[in-house]
Amino acid sequence: MSLDGLPQQFEEFVERARAALSQEITTAKNIIAAANAEKSAAQNALSSLQAQCKSAQSQLDEINNELARASTLAGITREIAAAGKKLKALQVETAEAETALAALNKQRAEADSRLVALNLEANRMIAIRTEGEAVMAHLRAQLAQVSLGQRP
Repeated sequence: MSLDGLPQQFEEFVERARAALSQEITTAKNIIAAANAEKSAAQNALSSLQAQCKSAQSQLDEINNELARASTLAGITREIAAAGKKLKALQVETAEAETALAALNKQRAEADSRLVALNLEANRMIAIRTEGEAVMAHLRAQLAQVSLGQRP
């Protein structure tokens, strides 16, 4: 190894080192670019997943609201059915009460008719009695005149 060839060797060494470093830098840049691409893809995927999560949460909230409404509606439906049964029972009772009321009204009308008839009969009897009393008074007066020896 001579000293004359040393600068040449050094330059070759530096050139090879530069080439190797350049290749390493290029490889590192490619790795960084790939990492940045992966990072960007991961961020896009994360954004997409977050949007999907928000959408799924929104859908879940809607489903829960619908389920709550359905539960409430089922409860209301049961209450309506129970109220319908009570209404039917009350309608039956009302029909029975109306029938009983009609029968009582008929009985009352018959009783009123009998009362009117009895009042008429009582008035007729009073008239007959009054007429009888008048006839008796007249007969007593005639009798009183005959007893005294007077003629009518």
